Amino acid sequence: MVSLKYCILGVEGPHDQAFVGKLLEMRGFTKFDGQHKNIDPFWQKFIPSYPIRGRLYARLDMPSIFVSHTHSVAIYQGEGTNLCPNLIDKMRTHQPYTEDIYAFGLIVDADEHAPNQVAKQKAEKLRVLFPLFPEIAGAVTIEEPRTGIYVLPDNVRPGILDSILVKCASMAYPDVKAGAERFIESIDAARKGHWGPFDSEKALIASIVSVLRPGMSNTPSIAQDEWVCNATLSSVNEVTQLSTFLEKLLGLS
Repeated sequence: MVSLKYCILGVEGPHDQAFVGKLLEMRGFTKFDGQHKNIDPFWQKFIPSYPIRGRLYARLDMPSIFVSHTHSVAIYQGEGTNLCPNLIDKMRTHQPYTEDIYAFGLIVDADEHAPNQVAKQKAEKLRVLFPLFPEIAGAVTIEEPRTGIYVLPDNVRPGILDSILVKCASMAYPDVKAGAERFIESIDAARKGHWGPFDSEKALIASIVSVLRPGMSNTPSIAQDEWVCNATLSSVNEVTQLSTFLEKLLGLS
């Protein structure tokens, strides 16, 4: 029996978790069914105890797990800016998560910052676990464990996951996107006066999702619809680039 290569990916929220998971599914990975009896024993220490730090309404931080015939990948979403400290706390409690893994990486938003600035800040925190963790956005170190960081949308410019989804919508749902843009443009500017730098993109994606899956949040739509598909994977540079990063980081053939 071939030994699986265990890998950990850290992301900031459930939307990112769904997006990265869909990319893995495009590479032939299968999502773990969530049944406790079926979980790989290697991931047992990631199962959260309730309540988390006494907070009754805190979201359970169980990673989503994707498996192929060669890899088992846990995608952990760590509450935005709390991602690094939460990951460090988790991984320090179980030595194999730093010593017996094949790869560890982060996929995070640039937001309004320069991607290399974000990468450097994350590297400074994570080097307590991985001394060779790179501080250049998009970089991968190939010493085992392999480590790397991807800063959305493209390792070059400020932005967030929604910046990529807008481009995906142009390819996958051009008619719905056009209608959502007209709707948002028709709203009085006073209603949008409190919007931040990327809120227009967030509003556009949420509007499209409300048509694709009424009453649902973005996460199930990203996981189940065509935001990541053959067309966007081949035509949206940011999707191609992130897929290539995962291929290099995880050592996928």
